[in-house]
Amino acid sequence: MVLQYQHHHHLRGGNDMYFINDKHQQNFHWLLMQYPIANSNAEYQTGFYVVAHPEVFEYCSRNPVSDNHGPFDWFFETDDHSRLPVGLAHLVHAGLNLYNNHSAFALNVALSTWSQEQYHVFLQACELRRSVANCLVDIP
Repeated sequence: MVLQYQHHHHLRGGNDMYFINDKHQQNFHWLLMQYPIANSNAEYQTGFYVVAHPEVFEYCSRNPVSDNHGPFDWFFETDDHSRLPVGLAHLVHAGLNLYNNHSAFALNVALSTWSQEQYHVFLQACELRRSVANCLVDIP
């Protein structure tokens, strides 16, 4: 299966990166500039990629690193995430799992809730997480 990328940016090594829209890409680049650790750390970069999803980014008030620890600080500030649509909630849990092995993620459940777009974000997050050397984004 070949992914049809709607919006993309080049990864090191010449591969394309999937974004759901321009806002996703803009949020991601802004986060990478604000938190340079993500330019050399696959866990942080993957976390910021998921959090940059426009709906998630708005949900966390465009301030995911509220405690200066990592891209999911906002998530642990409350136990109530009922305002997040179910598919996005599973995407956030997937991002948390890829970031720090957070155990609240169930792939078999998530797959049945994700839209095609959310599934593609998950696949891209996996690609980012797989390799520090080959998958990190070059910031223009």
